[in-house]
Amino acid sequence: MDSTLQHSVLRWWQSMYLSPNELYKKGITPAPNAQKAQLKRCRDLDAVMLTPGFRALWQSLPSPITEHATSSDMECWAAIAGALVHVKHDSAHNLATAAGSKAQSDKSRVSELRFAQLQDTKTPDEFLRRLRRILHQLDHSVLVSSLAKDIYQWFEEHSQFYPRQADKRITVQWAMDYYRAAGTK
Repeated sequence: MDSTLQHSVLRWWQSMYLSPNELYKKGITPAPNAQKAQLKRCRDLDAVMLTPGFRALWQSLPSPITEHATSSDMECWAAIAGALVHVKHDSAHNLATAAGSKAQSDKSRVSELRFAQLQDTKTPDEFLRRLRRILHQLDHSVLVSSLAKDIYQWFEEHSQFYPRQADKRITVQWAMDYYRAAGTK
């Protein structure tokens, strides 16, 4: 995902979560509250694609993306919209680092088992469902642009016939970040 796409996604997310004053300073029109509420209630990617909030994200993307989109591309952007609507705070930590970081105790905020289940997800709908659970455990706070990029990469890898090199796969990157964060005191 290039920086232009990340910028479009970030502005879309900001339109839902920043205050009207902050949005005014950035020149962003606030999204109607109903868009956020509808996206949060969606059970699967098909439902996400039928919401005005998804349509707003889709229409904010560069035309070469939307004009040549495949069904997998649509699912990818629906997953981005369906997950980001559950991020209330743009933090400094990516998903895996936040998940592996310690809570009040010596345990990671997200258990190894739950994080491994996310990494082992087979279908896009299951991916979105597990991702939302983890975001809830992280108090809805992760780095927005990084999460969008990770979801985009997961869909690229999910639809590829030939696997990427192990060290370039998103699940391997997540594991490295998770265990680095889990290992710090």
